[in-house]
Amino acid sequence: MNEENQPITTTDSQFAKQMVSGPSIGLLITGIVGAVSSLAIFIMFLVGVSVGSLWLNEIPDMPEWYENVYEGAFGLGSAFVGVLVAIFIIYAALKMKELNQYGLCIAASVLAMIPCISPCCIIGLPIGIWCLVVLTKPEVKSAFH
Repeated sequence: MNEENQPITTTDSQFAKQMVSGPSIGLLITGIVGAVSSLAIFIMFLVGVSVGSLWLNEIPDMPEWYENVYEGAFGLGSAFVGVLVAIFIIYAALKMKELNQYGLCIAASVLAMIPCISPCCIIGLPIGIWCLVVLTKPEVKSAFH
């Protein structure tokens, strides 16, 4: 039902699908980039290459404890969580394109914007904001199943 308590027509649903098309593709790309990068970091940790040793050595006077944070079980666990978050974002992007599971789409949009949780916060922040702006429009919200 839309705002005037009238049934949602096919035209309304098509319009809403057009509105979420761009943001859902952006969210999908964010998730894919995040999944690939988190999976690469996860594999690097399994092989024994420290991400911290790759880029933290370039910073002068970096405390050794800071580099150690990115090694071992913590680094492996955070990379694994990054993969899981990326998979969640990809799943939600596909559901958004179909106009299904509104709450899940909102949650994935918010997750994409959070640095260090989102697998790719540089593109996740603008994409997440774009998704939230589109998802909160009444005509889009009412078209979700």
